[in-house]
Amino acid sequence: MNDLICTLALKKIKGLKNIHIFLLLKTFKNPCDIFDAPKSDFLKAGLKDEQIEILRNTRIVRTAFFEAINEIEDASKNGVKIITYNSPLYPFNLNFIRDKPVILYYKGVLKENLKFAAAVVGQRNPPDYSLNLAQNLTEQLCSSGFSIISGLAMGIDTIAHKAALKNNGYTIAYVGSGLLESVYPPENRELYQEIILHNGAIVSELPLYSKISAKNLIARDRLQSGSSLGTFAISSPVRGGTMKTCNFSLKQKRPVFIPEYSKGLMNLKDNLGLKSLLRKNGVIGLKLDKDGAFDLAAVMDELRIVYNDIYEEKSGMGSSLLIQPELFG
Repeated sequence: MNDLICTLALKKIKGLKNIHIFLLLKTFKNPCDIFDAPKSDFLKAGLKDEQIEILRNTRIVRTAFFEAINEIEDASKNGVKIITYNSPLYPFNLNFIRDKPVILYYKGVLKENLKFAAAVVGQRNPPDYSLNLAQNLTEQLCSSGFSIISGLAMGIDTIAHKAALKNNGYTIAYVGSGLLESVYPPENRELYQEIILHNGAIVSELPLYSKISAKNLIARDRLQSGSSLGTFAISSPVRGGTMKTCNFSLKQKRPVFIPEYSKGLMNLKDNLGLKSLLRKNGVIGLKLDKDGAFDLAAVMDELRIVYNDIYEEKSGMGSSLLIQPELFG
């Protein structure tokens, strides 16, 4: 039995949450050993009697393995790959957020040890000036060596993905449904395929046939910000997915960058969400020039701080990790 099957089986067991699974995986080097362990080992891992009873229920465990094996077979037949959190293909920045996914499903290509990434997000029906800014920003990020993270939604997300592809950049689209469900939104079916064809990735933490839902979309928002060193929010009213992504980013101690539009534009409904964030810790206003663009060099110091915090302090690996100095030149 391989590690993927055993880890996926853990995810299939109702009553086990991510926190319980990570407690187990921290204690047992081989996830397959979990299913033969005595109760004393589960207690040492920090599990309560309720979870231990579930794990020792032969019928529940057998059903979980059956579902895991079937899902792996379905994925293989349909071009979906499945990885665990300890794969080198797992988006590296996700390792440092709370409630990271144990399992990811993806189509296309995931880069190994992806660290230099930025989220570009915004509302679904943005004004033209913000579309232009999103495209300009994405082009600058790509030319500076950053991968682009977004959510395949209409509007700003679409522009970000398309600009990345046009500029030979790498892009990941996180989605809020299983990868064998219909593409959402349907208007982006072609973009979905373009991302895959150009060696980007469509990624979900959800089982293959999970339906799109508001809850799932909110959950994927934390993955967009968590995969990135920082989030660039281009436009947003007070309510919407963009604001949720920004708030996740701040909780994950990743900066949120917001364009400082003119006072007149900032007071429009399209930007009231951004305006409400401006005075929060971790939110950085971006000065725009007379053409409505900004110089990306102004934000590199902030991204460097996040990078150093993650990969020096948390990883304990020292400054040798700054192997791409041109990104912060």
